[in-house]
Amino acid sequence: MNLNKVLFLPILLLLIGCNQKQKQIDTWNERVAEFEETKTSESEFKSQNLKKNVAEFSKQYAPNRSESLDSIPIDIIKEFEKLRTIDKNAHEKYVTLIFTKLYAEHLRCCHQGYIIASRFKNDFDKDKVSMVNEFAFISNYVNYEKLPEAWSSGIFEKWLTENPKLLEFEPIGKYKQMIDSISNKIANGDY
Repeated sequence: MNLNKVLFLPILLLLIGCNQKQKQIDTWNERVAEFEETKTSESEFKSQNLKKNVAEFSKQYAPNRSESLDSIPIDIIKEFEKLRTIDKNAHEKYVTLIFTKLYAEHLRCCHQGYIIASRFKNDFDKDKVSMVNEFAFISNYVNYEKLPEAWSSGIFEKWLTENPKLLEFEPIGKYKQMIDSISNKIANGDY
């Protein structure tokens, strides 16, 4: 009987200690879950903010005459690059909007497309942060083993013809109508 009393106390202490450890583990797990939830919320916020920035820039982008893509701030181009992994459809839509506006402006002001990329200037460097690479990413028009000599902004007529679903986005559709109208006038010799 004396032996039972002697064993009872250590077993009781062991059970109390295990219960304390379990409480610590439960608290730790709750903290980890809260951290993960906060991290996910912050990530979603950053994603939404990034998409909003790209959308606003694309909608406000107003190329002037034969302007090149160099006027687009590098920080915006980096946001386009990040958007690739967050929302591929939004990325495609806003890259297309930028280039459609650029080509429409080239036709409006000067009645022709302009060179937007050249292998001689290393514009087709796939590691370079550039709008040309953003378009190359969505279009798969670049064979990096056999680079094209150059791209004219007119390549967007081909892109829009191959991707008519993009015309459903009202700003792209509007600029495509402008491109068609000016192209018809050029073809008719009105310019």
